[in-house]
Amino acid sequence: MLIAKEIIFYVIISFSLFEIFNKYLSKFIIDRPVFRSSHFEDTPTGAGIIFLFIYLIYVFLNKNYVLLVLAPIAILGFLDDVFKIKQIYRLFFQSLNIFFVSFLLLNFDIFANINMSRGFISIIVFLIGLTLINFVNFMDGLDGLVASNMLILFLNYSLNNNFDLISIPIVLFIFLFYNWSPAKIFMGDSGSTFLGIILFFIIFSNKDLNSSILVFLTASPLLIDSLVCLLRRYFNKENIFSPHKKHLYQRLHQNGMKHQEVSLIYATCTLFLTIFSHTNNLIIMSSLTILVFLFGLYLEKNWAVPFKN
Repeated sequence: MLIAKEIIFYVIISFSLFEIFNKYLSKFIIDRPVFRSSHFEDTPTGAGIIFLFIYLIYVFLNKNYVLLVLAPIAILGFLDDVFKIKQIYRLFFQSLNIFFVSFLLLNFDIFANINMSRGFISIIVFLIGLTLINFVNFMDGLDGLVASNMLILFLNYSLNNNFDLISIPIVLFIFLFYNWSPAKIFMGDSGSTFLGIILFFIIFSNKDLNSSILVFLTASPLLIDSLVCLLRRYFNKENIFSPHKKHLYQRLHQNGMKHQEVSLIYATCTLFLTIFSHTNNLIIMSSLTILVFLFGLYLEKNWAVPFKN
């Protein structure tokens, strides 16, 4: 009964905040289409700040104040939505936030059986954190894409951990009513980077390395797209830091797939992996992740515009 009341509370608060903020964001924070955009009309952005407000309510109600260390990146993202902060400054503050999250929240005991120094492991974890944050951000380019996939990932985490962080999948569920195609509002960097650092947290706060890898593999439909695109651009001698629209999800849309069709493909793959993650079997999950990758190759060959154009 207590959980049901908590869920209803977050649903009401989330819906109310979106209604209130939507009016203000539509006046002051607008995402205007550019060459790499997948939308054609000015759209309010920065709704990820609502994710932060709901998260802060959760933290203070549960008196788990150490989780506040996840919040700064959402504030940075919101400032970027408003003022367009330079890339070097964004990376610097993201790095600081990852450092404090690693120090205060992550379970490094999961690496106890790995014959590497703590310093080297810390560097690897840091680079993974920075990668996750920016990969999730890169994937936030179609209506409902990141929100639907993160909803599945975080709901699964919450259900398996005594409804821990239940506020996040709830606010994402409500957000999808506004962000599903045609989107009335975008989450912006305040949302995508915040979701990225939460994903980083839930991956490395597990009780063992096997569980961490399972979460990582479950998130692979989004992450593989970003990784493959980055590597292909690098080997094509392109500037990997320059804006582009070469992710698979973007090229599927460019070739005629609707926003909701692409988002449903990715979300279905994530749900598929989420279901099988409960086997707790890395061999099964690795095999299925390869299967998802091969499905991506099929989409690449038959449904997407060419990578080189």
